[in-house]
Amino acid sequence: MAFAEPNRIPSFEEILKYLQAFPISLQKFYPRSFSSMNGLLYGMIRTGQGKKLIVIGEKELLFKDSFIGKTFHHSPSLKVCDLSPENTLSLMELFPFTRPVSLLNYPATIGTGDRLGLATSGHIRAVRKFRVRPVLAQQSIRENGQTGRNYKEVIADAAWSVFQESYQEGYGADGDHLKSLDEVKLALDAGVSMITLDLSEKLNFEAFSLPGEVVGKRFKEEIDPGDADVLLHLFLDKEFRFSGSRGDLSIRFSEEEVKRHVLLFHRAIDFSEEVHQFLILRTGRKPLIDFEISIDEIPFPTSPETHLFLMIAFRHRGVRIDSLAPRFIGEFQKGIDYRGEAAAFRGQFYRHVLIAQHYGNYKLSIHSGSDKFSIFPVIGEISQGKIHLKTAGTSWLEAVRLITLKDPSLYREMYQEALSSFGEASKHYQVTTDLSRIPPIKGLTDSELSSLLDQENARQLLHITYGFLLKSELRDRIFKTLIHYEEDYASLLENHIEKHLEYLGAERRDHSSA
Repeated sequence: MAFAEPNRIPSFEEILKYLQAFPISLQKFYPRSFSSMNGLLYGMIRTGQGKKLIVIGEKELLFKDSFIGKTFHHSPSLKVCDLSPENTLSLMELFPFTRPVSLLNYPATIGTGDRLGLATSGHIRAVRKFRVRPVLAQQSIRENGQTGRNYKEVIADAAWSVFQESYQEGYGADGDHLKSLDEVKLALDAGVSMITLDLSEKLNFEAFSLPGEVVGKRFKEEIDPGDADVLLHLFLDKEFRFSGSRGDLSIRFSEEEVKRHVLLFHRAIDFSEEVHQFLILRTGRKPLIDFEISIDEIPFPTSPETHLFLMIAFRHRGVRIDSLAPRFIGEFQKGIDYRGEAAAFRGQFYRHVLIAQHYGNYKLSIHSGSDKFSIFPVIGEISQGKIHLKTAGTSWLEAVRLITLKDPSLYREMYQEALSSFGEASKHYQVTTDLSRIPPIKGLTDSELSSLLDQENARQLLHITYGFLLKSELRDRIFKTLIHYEEDYASLLENHIEKHLEYLGAERRDHSSA
C-alpha cells in the first residue's frame, strides 16, 4: 500500500488496519496530524504509553529520517517515536509551522496559557474560527515553578499540539512576567518568540506618596544631573494633545509631577533599555522577539499621564515596545468578571488607546483577562481590534469543570485540598475570595458540582490553588482523567475561548477558511 504518495493521505481505515499488524497499544488516532513529506507519512497517535509520533515508509527512507524511535520492519516499515526534546527539534526543523514566531504583524492576539500541557488543542480549535493569532505557550517563571515545568517543555507541548491539529498559521511563545535579564536569557534560550518584561520590582512606589518638599531633594540625590536636565526639558512647558473619534485628550506636567514620575521609573527605564539592547544584539536591529512591558502588578492604576511619561522616556532612550500592560482602573481579579464602573473604564481605556496609537501604535495588553465578559465589547470596540488578551487560569478551571463532570469524587478531594491550601496561595494573588459564600460541598449532589465553577468565590478558590493541587498526591489522577477525556476537555475549551473572542468582537472567518 502506497502510504506516502504525493498529495494523498491514507484513510483512517487504511492506517488503522496497517497499525494492527504491530505490537503497539493503539488508543487514539489524530487525523489532522497526518501529512506526507519526502516520501514518508508522519502523524500522531496515542498508545498506552502516551502520545507518539509515527513515521511510515520504505526502510531506506526511514533510515535517513531524523526522528529517533523504534523501527518495525514491514512493507512499508513503521517507526514509533517519543515526543522527546530531540524529536521536538526535528519536528520544528521538518515542519517549521510548529516553531513559535513573532506575531508583531497581527493586530489581534490572544495568549492562551496552557499550564498542564493538555489544553492547546482546544485553544487552536477556537482560535482558528477567528482572524486572530494565538500565543499558545505562555507561562511565567512563577507558573512554571507551580506546575513543575520549564520553558522548553512548555514550548514542546505547544509544538506537538500544533502539529496534532495541523495549525499552520503561526503561534507565539511568551516568557511572561520576567523580572531579570537572567530570566529573559532563560526564556530566549528555550525558544520563546515574545518577552513580557515585568517592571514591578524596578519601580519606586514611594515616589507618589512623598511630601512635595521631599520630592525635589530625592530627585537631586538619585538622578544624574545630565539626565535630570534632559527629562525636565522633555516634559516641562509642553502640552501633549491627542485627538480621536470619541474626544480629545490634553496632558501637561508640572515640575513636581515630572520629578515624581522620574523617581518612580528611572530604574525601570534603565532596565528596559538594557533588555531591549540585549534583544537587538541577540536577534538583529529589528528584533524577531515581540517585546511587551508590564506595569499591571503595581499598587495603583496607571493613569494616562503615567502611561505617556513612560512612552516618551522610552522613545528618548530608543526603546521600542510592541505592547504595554497598564494596570487599568477597577479590579482585574483572576478567573472572574471585571469589577468596577464600566463607564469609567471605557473613558480611561480610550485615553490609553489614544496614547498608544500616537507613540508607536503598539497593542494594549489585558492581563488577568480571563472571563472579563462585561467589558470585552468595550475593549474590542475602542481598540479597533488592535489588542492582546492574556488568559491562563480559565483553561485550568475548565479542566476542573471536566473533573466535576467525569470524576466527582476526585473533584471533592481537590476541593478539600484547595481549602487547606487557600491561606498560603492567597498571599500571591490579589483576590477578594469569601469562602463563607461557597455552598457546603457536602450538601451538593454530583450533578450539582459543576455549577460551583460558575460562582466567583469557588472559581477563585480553585484558580489560585492550582499549584498546590498539582504538587499534591492528586496530580496523577488529575492528569489521567484529563488525558482519558481529552476530547471532552478540548470541547469545553473550544467553547470557552470562543466565547472570549466573540465578546471581544473578533472578526470571524468564513467556513471555507477556518
